[in-house]
Amino acid sequence: MNNITITSDQNALSQRLDYTNSGVISIENGSLTGKSADNTITTFPLVQIAEVKPPVDANGKTLQASHVTVNGNYAYVSYITRGDVYSGAIDVIDVSDPYKPKLVTSALIPNTDITSLTYSNGNLIIGAAKDVDKDPLLANNPAIVFNMPLSSGLLTDKVTTNYLESRVTTDVAANSSNYFAVTGDNGSLFKMSTSTKAITGKTAMSDLRSIALSSDKVVTLSGNKGVNIYNQSTLALQKSFTTSTDISGAKRTMDIDGTKLLVSEGPNGLGVYDINSGSKLQTIGITTAGEDNVTNAVSVNDGYAFLANGALGLNVYQSGTQLSLLGSVGIAGSSNYVKSSGNYIYVASGTGGLKIIKMEKPNTTFASCSSYGIYNQGRDLILNSNEIKSYQGATAINSAIVNSGAVLTHCGAITVLSNLTLNTNGTFNMRGSLSQGKYLQSTELIINNNAVLQIEGSVVIWGDLRLNSGAKINFIGNDSSITIYGKVTKGSNVTITGTYKDTENKLK
Repeated sequence: MNNITITSDQNALSQRLDYTNSGVISIENGSLTGKSADNTITTFPLVQIAEVKPPVDANGKTLQASHVTVNGNYAYVSYITRGDVYSGAIDVIDVSDPYKPKLVTSALIPNTDITSLTYSNGNLIIGAAKDVDKDPLLANNPAIVFNMPLSSGLLTDKVTTNYLESRVTTDVAANSSNYFAVTGDNGSLFKMSTSTKAITGKTAMSDLRSIALSSDKVVTLSGNKGVNIYNQSTLALQKSFTTSTDISGAKRTMDIDGTKLLVSEGPNGLGVYDINSGSKLQTIGITTAGEDNVTNAVSVNDGYAFLANGALGLNVYQSGTQLSLLGSVGIAGSSNYVKSSGNYIYVASGTGGLKIIKMEKPNTTFASCSSYGIYNQGRDLILNSNEIKSYQGATAINSAIVNSGAVLTHCGAITVLSNLTLNTNGTFNMRGSLSQGKYLQSTELIINNNAVLQIEGSVVIWGDLRLNSGAKINFIGNDSSITIYGKVTKGSNVTITGTYKDTENKLK
């Protein structure tokens, strides 16, 4: 790939990580009504760990995130330029340290929009469109596919190029022996051999937007010809069914959940279809009409479906016979694209860059907690004097106050959006993980006289920690850790005991 510029300069790359909106975020469901209705969903704890600002190309243009693919701890992000100019990039983000993502390398790819990418057996399959004036081999057709071998997961400048006769490659997919691409306008589905990199099959279909693979099928989405399902080895058409006609040229994605095909249909919301019969099982419409209120993308992960709904943001649904709305995620900016993998949700917001959101999941089972119930006390937790409450599982609350002599035990994963206060002689036994507050936004974790925070696991405090006189923190076991991004205020006779890792060196 000529003129590709790869940078691994950590000083420069780290400048693109923005923590301004980091910290605990909530999920709200405005459709919950009734006297005791509480719009905050308390069972799905989420933390925004960072935003990645988009790269700026050699001509000073700010690029726009278009697609994400994930392999292990690496997320690969592609970028395009809006308008008539072609300019793109690929970022590699390392999320192996869950609260400290690293932008490890970034490649600027001139004269080329990178529209999509997928990881396959140590290679990146990259969908793109290139300026026809910059490459005579394009023969006035900008659409191309690159196959880039990675080096220990990182980008290289060694690529094999397939020239596709079309205006833009809109999406790519791969299995162990082949990779596939779809192109827009007078489009086609292309099949290429992983071993020879040659095009081995092609079938025409106009205005293709997205491609998905099941074990034996290739599924394509056209903006005007609906869904077409092909045999993976022969590309013989097996099934077609119509979806709604979509706005010309807009990016859309699909995902497969068992025998269900989830299709983003722009202003018509999300369509859910039976992949075998083509019958429509469910429509999730756009609740508020508006030019930018469109379902752009869908991603299925671990029993949940994530919908990028443009100006309406990111919605989360629970899988089941029917998708049921869990709620809307409290993040800023529009949602143009979403990909969820592992414990993370990646949301692209145009030139606003990429948000990385972590789903907090219980990762340790504590045998002694098995009799505890799931939290069900509403968004603001208050333990009255001498009250004893124990919960397990995944919990997301707005605030918590543990009053004098009260004991709160939580086993699993808990997030607290704003303040957490342990009053005199109160105790919080935290086993698993706790994430609390907003990044440097005047949220506090307050421990008062003779109150005890017992930590067996990991605590992340995004705001400040106030240890008033006589406060106690006790770390249990050998693997406990605490991360404090704000300031620590300490009174007299504060006791901190046990073995722990203080990642920011704030407790000294």
